[in-house]
Amino acid sequence: MTEKLSFNKTTIAVIAVLLVVVAAGVFAMVNTLIQGQVLFGSSDQVPWNLLIVAYVFLALMASGMCMFASGAHLFGFEKYQFLGKRSIFLALAVLIPGLVVLAMDLGRLDRVYYFITSPNLQAPMWWMGATYGIYVVLLLAEFIAMHVKNEKVMHYLSYFTLVGAVAATSILGGIFATAVQRPLWYGGSTSVFFVLSALLTGVAALSIFVYFTQKSLFKQASENVSYALSGLSKLLGVLLAVALGFNAWKLITMFYTGTPDFAMIFNGEYALLYWGGVITIGLVIPLIALIVSRSPVTMVVASSFALIGMFIDKYVTVIGGQLVQPFGQEMAVYSTTVTEWLIFIGAMAATVVIYMLGIKYLSLDDHDPHQLKDEKEDRTAAEAL
Repeated sequence: MTEKLSFNKTTIAVIAVLLVVVAAGVFAMVNTLIQGQVLFGSSDQVPWNLLIVAYVFLALMASGMCMFASGAHLFGFEKYQFLGKRSIFLALAVLIPGLVVLAMDLGRLDRVYYFITSPNLQAPMWWMGATYGIYVVLLLAEFIAMHVKNEKVMHYLSYFTLVGAVAATSILGGIFATAVQRPLWYGGSTSVFFVLSALLTGVAALSIFVYFTQKSLFKQASENVSYALSGLSKLLGVLLAVALGFNAWKLITMFYTGTPDFAMIFNGEYALLYWGGVITIGLVIPLIALIVSRSPVTMVVASSFALIGMFIDKYVTVIGGQLVQPFGQEMAVYSTTVTEWLIFIGAMAATVVIYMLGIKYLSLDDHDPHQLKDEKEDRTAAEAL
């Protein structure tokens, strides 16, 4: 699988449409820098908007793909190692636009240097920013090592990127977990669930990209890709089942504590999003689909539903967690704006464009398992001589 994407008329048309979407996102960002955050639906009661939801979703997706790639390499799953370079590149293609989305919600970008010159070591948010900064550098270094085929450096970097992915994800969850006045967030299980949902989101996204890339290049899935997708479907099924268990215990805990957040997601304002989007679309339907069939098409459909569910889950978590106000105040109200959606969708389109350019100009599947086996046999034979 060392073929490169051919820029035929269809591909050029797809890229053109994606670039229009990216341009719309850039316009929204420039407009935000000019007019300010009055273009967002944020308020004093709900300071975090859709951009934070988008950042959390994209950051978790990137970390999940990194966990899969590093884990497959370190634990010796050779039949999945040919996806390693693609996974790391995809993680970068997702994370970089995600960080741009986050930057749009920071406000005074000209004061970012205070993050370095005046660090607040007691703030989980500072640790999250510092960890993700180091994490991006490690991802770039690992991808370069893979590209130049330096197996030794790549092996050692895999340890650091795996630790970095888990650390960055859990610290991101820790920002929410330490908010005592937000019952929907508070608790150590939040960080654990962020790691789980990162792996779930990453595996689902990787499956979709792998399938459509293979169809674009070869019209049908090869034996290696079919095997990989089959394995990914089993892993996704397990993650979906575990995520259902986490949600069950979250509801049980909130029921016994009697927090207002429980009523909000059980039968209140966000009940339809939670039960219809997170549970039904995001977990139950894809799990049943994977139990019934493990064909590549079913895997893609299940992965798509899982991604939708995970995005809704982060929306309910981030936005819903801010609606219930402390000290008996009235529940807050929040509505997304066109500017927020344009920036988010533009970032998603940028991810696809970056990935397509990578398929065109970079070899993202250097580590084919059969090729590795042949190379090892050749080296063994050479050493014997």
